[in-house]
Amino acid sequence: MDKMTVRDARHDEAAFIVQMIRHMVVDMASYGGNTPATDGAAWEKIVVAIAGELKGNNVKYLVAESANGEPIGVAGAELTTLGGAFAPKKTLHISVVYVVPLLRRGGIGGRLIAKLLDWGRAAGCELCDLNVLSGNPARSLYERCGFSVSEVKMVRSLV
Repeated sequence: MDKMTVRDARHDEAAFIVQMIRHMVVDMASYGGNTPATDGAAWEKIVVAIAGELKGNNVKYLVAESANGEPIGVAGAELTTLGGAFAPKKTLHISVVYVVPLLRRGGIGGRLIAKLLDWGRAAGCELCDLNVLSGNPARSLYERCGFSVSEVKMVRSLV
């Protein structure tokens, strides 16, 4: 989609961002992810948390808008530093990438990711990571953006 813009989220857009994250989590469930919370209070806590993050400098949320200003996607990332038993390494962790379904495969997700990567580079990050379910079609987008598999998470039922 050529006639779109990607901008930093405003401080008053936490509820909108959470609405998009909720859609993302529903999509993830269809690819084998966990079931989304149905309790409104759980989502309201996330709104409060994101509102706080939007006031700081270690988290960035982006909004993609169509030419007429309609929001069509969001992305979010956090600056972290690997530590503990590991040598410190400044890392960008992408936690959210969501594009409305009718507009997917049009370059929106790639533009959101590119802008987050630019932010991470400018902040001195050496590495960027994200998590994706193995059955999620967005995996091909991440591979086109230069991501590769570096670890495998294994799960099993306990019931």
